[in-house]
Amino acid sequence: MQIEAQAEFDSHSHWFTESSLAQSSRVGECLVCSNLTHCERQAILSFLGEGMMSPRSRSAFLKGNGFCARHFWMAKGIEENEWPARALGAAILCENLVTIAIEKLPSTKDLSRRPALGPFRHKPTVNVRRGGWGCVFCQEWDKREESLIEILQYLKHKPAWSEKIARSPLCVRHGLMALQVWKNPSDKLQLREELGEQLRQLQADLKEFIRKRDWNYRNELVGREQDAVFRAIQFLIGPARQFPVQKAGAEGRRNNGTRNR
Repeated sequence: MQIEAQAEFDSHSHWFTESSLAQSSRVGECLVCSNLTHCERQAILSFLGEGMMSPRSRSAFLKGNGFCARHFWMAKGIEENEWPARALGAAILCENLVTIAIEKLPSTKDLSRRPALGPFRHKPTVNVRRGGWGCVFCQEWDKREESLIEILQYLKHKPAWSEKIARSPLCVRHGLMALQVWKNPSDKLQLREELGEQLRQLQADLKEFIRKRDWNYRNELVGREQDAVFRAIQFLIGPARQFPVQKAGAEGRRNNGTRNR
């Protein structure tokens, strides 16, 4: 089993992935989440730097109706921080999408028609796709996600990696994915036990956090439960840095759905 796995992963591409994962292990978060976030930023930088000038890449962008909301705001923020032109690339991409949106507007002739009357009249079907439904970065994320989980099963048996993986345990999503993807039953049983223990500890810490918010117990000394909400969201959803927030007040006092507090 191990010989076959080693033969499968001993290629240049997997060596590069292992090197990338080694850097991600320094953060102390879910190894897969951390690596995806790093590679995602690099992919956006590459697209804005050179990729968007490629007819093939631009075609994929337009075919997918742009980027999803998260990746569009990320691209705009990254470009503003990295280049003096400040979002010129994002402006060009938006202009392309606006041109297409104008072309897709229904004609005045179609809108001037009155709906059919009668007892069997049906409610019109609403069919408007969400912007960025075919986001190229989301598609790349999905492909890399499963690949990373596959290689982790091989890496966990390497002495140099056992400590790294222990310091950066998988989040719930990637743990459950590994239980489906991994082939070795003993690896899956061990992972299930580790996930269960983490969830039970979180459950206890959250209960203690909630209890100490009660008026009768709020003067008790805080313990490990004080960051239970942060740890729970990170374990259930992923690291907070995956979800960049557009600063309130920017761009004409608008934001991307966040509130002022």
